[in-house]
Amino acid sequence: MSADDQRAALEQLRKGAELQRAGQLGLAHSHYQRAIKLDPQNADAWHLLGVAVLQAGKPALAAKHLQMAVKIRPGFAQAHNDLGTALREGGKHAEAIAALAQALSVRPGYVDAMFNLGIAFEAAGQPAQADRCYRQVLAWRADHADAATNLGNLLRRHGRLNDALPFANLAQRLAPDRAQTNGNLALLLSDLGRQADAVRYARMAIAREPERALWWKALGVAQRLLHDVDNAISTLRRALELDRDDATTALELALALNEGGEAEESRQLFATTKPPPGFGERVRWLRALTLPAIYRDDVEIDASLEHFSAGLDELQRGLKLNSPAAIREAVHAATSVAPFHLHYQPRDNTELQSRFGDLVARVMTAAAPELALPCAWTPRAHDGRARVGIVASHLMQHTVSRYFTRLIEGLDRERFDVTIWHGGREDESTRRIAASVSRFEQTQADALTLAHAVRAAQLDILVYPEIGMDPKHQALAALRLAPIQCVSYGHPATSGIATIEYFFSGAEIEPANADAHYREKLVRLSGLGTQPLPPPAIGNGDWLDAYAQGTPLLLCLQNFIKLIPAYDATLARIAAETGARIGFFTRNPPLMRAFRARIEAAFAAHRLDPTKYLVFLPAQTHADYLAGIARTPLVLDTPWFSGGGTSLDTFRVGTPVLAWEGSMARGRQTAAMLRLMDLQELIAMNEDEYVAKASDLIRNAGRRDALRETILARQARLFEDATAVRAFADFIAAIGV
Repeated sequence: MSADDQRAALEQLRKGAELQRAGQLGLAHSHYQRAIKLDPQNADAWHLLGVAVLQAGKPALAAKHLQMAVKIRPGFAQAHNDLGTALREGGKHAEAIAALAQALSVRPGYVDAMFNLGIAFEAAGQPAQADRCYRQVLAWRADHADAATNLGNLLRRHGRLNDALPFANLAQRLAPDRAQTNGNLALLLSDLGRQADAVRYARMAIAREPERALWWKALGVAQRLLHDVDNAISTLRRALELDRDDATTALELALALNEGGEAEESRQLFATTKPPPGFGERVRWLRALTLPAIYRDDVEIDASLEHFSAGLDELQRGLKLNSPAAIREAVHAATSVAPFHLHYQPRDNTELQSRFGDLVARVMTAAAPELALPCAWTPRAHDGRARVGIVASHLMQHTVSRYFTRLIEGLDRERFDVTIWHGGREDESTRRIAASVSRFEQTQADALTLAHAVRAAQLDILVYPEIGMDPKHQALAALRLAPIQCVSYGHPATSGIATIEYFFSGAEIEPANADAHYREKLVRLSGLGTQPLPPPAIGNGDWLDAYAQGTPLLLCLQNFIKLIPAYDATLARIAAETGARIGFFTRNPPLMRAFRARIEAAFAAHRLDPTKYLVFLPAQTHADYLAGIARTPLVLDTPWFSGGGTSLDTFRVGTPVLAWEGSMARGRQTAAMLRLMDLQELIAMNEDEYVAKASDLIRNAGRRDALRETILARQARLFEDATAVRAFADFIAAIGV
């Protein structure tokens, strides 16, 4: 070949490179081909042609050109690297890995090749090798944002959430202006239960990439899990507008709508959404078992129960566990769907909950038959101490931790070796509990991974404080992870699971016939069955005065899902007889709207102006909320599902609470507190008695003042009696010996 041809070939390469940089790939391609005709042994020409063809979306043809480049020049590291990328994009993973390995052999320390090798290993389904590659890239170049991003995402996909977090944080710090680094961090933080942080980073991703549906979905899911339902609904609608085919977004929207009281639209979405791959069984469960968060009337309650019962039958008949894929789908359903709203209905649903427990047990036994077998180890073989495990998700600032922190702290280390697996967010309450036990593991592991870890601990006793609050726990409880398995009343209803031996409750809470309400053996610890923590100091209650308007303002502190339809008329009767206003706190705006429409209709039916007699109060800080409660003349507790933490708050500041005692534990917590303070006069057994007592108290300020003094003098009985704590420890020490 002549020198002129060589010079002409180089000129063609120069022009082609300029056009390629300008994005004119077709013209660049032509120049590279001319260069090759002039100089067929020019490795650079073959390389640039291969890269241009790859950028044009033709990986197979690009690989041929790049193979020619490395054949001509075996030591051409960049061509080996680009060949690896072309082969990977063409689905030839083993060949891609070999090409990238050759690039690294030719040029040790080649960062781009090591990064691409990690991607190739991921594509080939070899995550451990990909992990090593990304870590090596970061060892060579600590500021490599893409390696940090990919490693964080890789670890997240494989359930190693805590391991993923440092790399997701690093990627965001290195590239704070990228939508991807902010959005990926938001997704991970949401998985870790840090929803407020997830919201912040999702918003940052949206600000940089507003048309990306994934970031809107990440924001909407985090908002839903924070119970910011109004915003979650609008956010998820936006995500669905951007990606109409994203079934997971449609399902998240259905969940948010249901939580917001939009039951009809929620059902329609569940019914019409085609499940994404791997979600079919979960969608089947959601369609069959999702219950309204708030009901219009008793007719709707009964219809929902019939739907739920028929749904259980349908799920049992149609449950497929005949392949690994079917089992995985079933486990996904069993660990993500829980009938939380079932027990907020004014019905005894013990039998329905037990049928649900049997359904979950079928799934989990098929998924991990070895974990359904009896435990083989010798009990109490640990220096004479009882080895106790606790699995929970709400050991943070929450009613669950208020009720059970002292029970856990009462398991002293001389008698008990305690391990906690916690799946919720962390705060000061979490850290207090963690300091009191032998081992505390903050984990977001999937149910089967966690089940194996718990079983490997060879516990004597396993305690679940809150089955029913986190779907993962019902799946774990359906397995045999310890010789003795127990549940407490963080969610005050039977677990319905045959592998749970004991249910811990309070003697004052349970009625005489309570054994029939549990599948487990009921253990009645003294009093409330615990020694709850008191609330913090009160703040400023001046904010309440603007809403009283010179008339008695009674407060109903409960979540709207506890307010059964029949109670609306009861409150209307009290308002009609006394002229008092009745106030509710705004917790869930869409649910509040549904409740408000219902109760305003009930007041109108009693010829009462809702704008005069009903007040919807803005949320306050806990301290100012307590101060506001201290100023109200009377708190009206709800029938069927009473207050727990709210009643503890109210008694702490001395305000009388009128209880309407129910027939099951969840409707008897406030009444139990009143009995412990010898204040039975504040307990009503039926509607007429409830209305009469409320009317008498509203008219009799002197009696209310006397009750307030008595409550303040006796409230220590609720917070300072450690009898139940000792009884719990003694029972744990004795069982299974």
